[in-house]
Amino acid sequence: MGAIVRKRGPFRRSVQKARRAWRRWRADVHLISYPKCGRTWLVLMIGRAIQLHYGLHNRNLLKLRHFVRPWRDIPYILQHHDGGPEFLLPEELSDDKSEYRGRKVIFMVRDPRDVLVSSYFQKTRRNLNYEGTLEEYVHERRGGIETITAFYNIWARNRDAPKAFLLVRYEDFHTNPAMELRRVLDFSGLGHIPDTVIEEAVEYARFDNMRKLESTNALGTSALAARDHQDEASYKTRKGEVGGYREYLDGAALELVDQVIGEQLDNMYSDYIAPASDDDPLHRYWTPLTE
Repeated sequence: MGAIVRKRGPFRRSVQKARRAWRRWRADVHLISYPKCGRTWLVLMIGRAIQLHYGLHNRNLLKLRHFVRPWRDIPYILQHHDGGPEFLLPEELSDDKSEYRGRKVIFMVRDPRDVLVSSYFQKTRRNLNYEGTLEEYVHERRGGIETITAFYNIWARNRDAPKAFLLVRYEDFHTNPAMELRRVLDFSGLGHIPDTVIEEAVEYARFDNMRKLESTNALGTSALAARDHQDEASYKTRKGEVGGYREYLDGAALELVDQVIGEQLDNMYSDYIAPASDDDPLHRYWTPLTE
């Protein structure tokens, strides 16, 4: 049991590598996250806000770069995972972020415990590139909890590498999505989009509507399309919860995950280091985020 490594032909790999390199060079703003940090939700809100404000008709709101035209004052926002960390060992992650000099970086994070559980379901029920139980996945070094914490730590150390760096948290979007979306748009150079449009974008990206968009493939993209309509765990919009890991992690497995986070995670993410109490599972996220 273990990770299943994806294989592509050499020509396809070279073409994809060239495209990725050009897009990363072209981008004004890089929206980076470890997979399963809720970035699709944020991108949908950004895309909907741009669509409404500029009166555009793009069907796939998740391809933010498709909104960019020379005659529009829309920045090139590129969302990506900075090198596919979910398939790497912690020591295989790159610490060199010099390519982001002169660029803006939005770094989105989520409680690593929730990320770990969501990643497991992504790999076993959606992408089908891992075989094994959740208990086995907890001990998996490739793309497991050590990789998640290492990825976070690398960006903590390199937050001064870009021209500007904005840290946003999934949990804060649950608290006040309009305020967080405003922060992201202002940082990206879209501060002229009015609050009324932001509110509409937030409403559009509610979990129940995202689930509807996914179930019908309304955006025409595999990035938000159900793999198995009969299996809710295979949906991209699987739960949309804060602290949902408690349904799946307990005992020795949770102790191990907490230990790794407590011993290894950078203090920039201090709210994630101490697990929340069961009596008050959300309060630790609601302190104002300072830059």
